[in-house]
Amino acid sequence: MISNFFSLSILQVVGFIIPFFIVPYLIAQLGVSKFGIITLSQAVLSYFIVFSDYGFNLTATREVSINQTNHNKLQEIFNVVITTKLLLSFACIFLFFILFLFQSIRSEFLLILFTIPMLIGQILFPIWFFQGVEHMKYITYLTTISKVVFTLLVFIFINEPEDYIYVNLLNGLGSVLSSLISIWFIKKKFNLQLHFSSLKDVFFELKNGWHIMISSLSINVYTNSSIIILGFFVSPIILGYYSIAEKIMMAIRQVLSVFSQVIYPHICKLAKDSHTEMVRFYIKFYIPFLIFIVLSCISVFIFSVEIASFFTNENIIFISRLIKIICFAPIITCLNIPFDRTLLAYNLIKDYSIIITIGSIISIVLSFLFSYLFQATGTAIAILCTETFIMIGLLIMLESKHKQISLIFKK
Repeated sequence: MISNFFSLSILQVVGFIIPFFIVPYLIAQLGVSKFGIITLSQAVLSYFIVFSDYGFNLTATREVSINQTNHNKLQEIFNVVITTKLLLSFACIFLFFILFLFQSIRSEFLLILFTIPMLIGQILFPIWFFQGVEHMKYITYLTTISKVVFTLLVFIFINEPEDYIYVNLLNGLGSVLSSLISIWFIKKKFNLQLHFSSLKDVFFELKNGWHIMISSLSINVYTNSSIIILGFFVSPIILGYYSIAEKIMMAIRQVLSVFSQVIYPHICKLAKDSHTEMVRFYIKFYIPFLIFIVLSCISVFIFSVEIASFFTNENIIFISRLIKIICFAPIITCLNIPFDRTLLAYNLIKDYSIIITIGSIISIVLSFLFSYLFQATGTAIAILCTETFIMIGLLIMLESKHKQISLIFKK
């Protein structure tokens, strides 16, 4: 598990460093407004990715983790998930083209069209399998290939404002390459025979994963819809300023994602064996991690001006204020990790889904209201409010409704 955390941490370091080269370069070559449009397109893309993923990063990871030594079961899981994701990808691409019916979207035809490879790459990458078998170093190798390819292509081909339509395309090419390599690698290393699963099996997966898909979609709503809603009320340049602050928050959130991904398969196995050991595990590994996140966010708060000035020389004080507000969101998100991982490990998906869905609705309402009243500052405040509700909601759901698996009041 420590090896897996180290591997994914390296990946996140790479993912953290690359934007420090890419983002200033893109802003310099394209301008803040074009950078804001690209960020907006990627936020829209995230909805399609979540739909096509269908919660497999949680459900399939859990199934793989508890069947690591059962070759036939692993092959069955891998094939049905890949088949289902391919069918969902066709639906997503069709819906993607439906976007062109909207006049406001039509002006960005090429940007939207060139975003499709990003969608395909994200759909095919079997991160859920690597997580389940707890060989996460391969995620690091393959994703690093994707990021390096993307970075090189950006510096080669993005040289003027009109090139903004190619950014997502270049990103997608790197992603598709790493996805194809990963599927080939899994076939060879784990000796899996790849074939399409029956429609009956696919429909079973769709039915079984419905609640977790709704939850994943809801998570995406409150993490990515804020910038879309903000786009209704502010100019592209203000959207670009907010995007810079959001990138900082998302970088810290990636560290949270690493921790969640690494511990989840182990938590699933502990849920079968010993809840007491699960509690001990959280005390031993989660508490130090929480302290690390708190210190990191405080550091971002203190050096917000320097961070903002690294990305741009425009309106540094405004961007710094946004960073100071939004940098505390990862702390709140970190606080809910034990509660959401435990609910999912015990397959209490409906209860988990209730809190997340309500949280997404609150997020939309607050984002519209606060963005209208306070623009970018209001959007940042709405994120903090949403994260706080979800953290408290998950805690209450676990500790009051499922006392037998309590983490806090366990005797």
